[in-house]
Amino acid sequence: MNKNPYIIEATEDTPLVVLEKKDGVNSILIEGVSMPENLFDFYTPLFETVFNFFETDSITNMEINVEYMNSMSNKQILKLIKTVYEKNPTIKVIWKYSKEDDLIKLKGEEIQSVFPEINILLTEY
Repeated sequence: MNKNPYIIEATEDTPLVVLEKKDGVNSILIEGVSMPENLFDFYTPLFETVFNFFETDSITNMEINVEYMNSMSNKQILKLIKTVYEKNPTIKVIWKYSKEDDLIKLKGEEIQSVFPEINILLTEY
């Protein structure tokens, strides 16, 4: 396990990603815009990094705070949530959305309905 945060800086079409261990809790942050030109070049290494970075038996909080994501990014984020849950059922997902952004709120509600067994909290900011 690494004590330093692992950071992928945001670009015009990829989100900021921060992986870190805080007070014994695994923390995953995905924030910004997710519409990478080559989806698999961005998300495949992220999957590998998540499982190399964390101890799987620790509590995991995943915060998703995207302003926009294309449909393929949505599928990758769903896959990431599912994969983390399968390895660590204590995952808590915090899905943040702007008060004015009904589409991102709807995406969070869809994820709640797809994964009713996962603790997914929708939070308006």
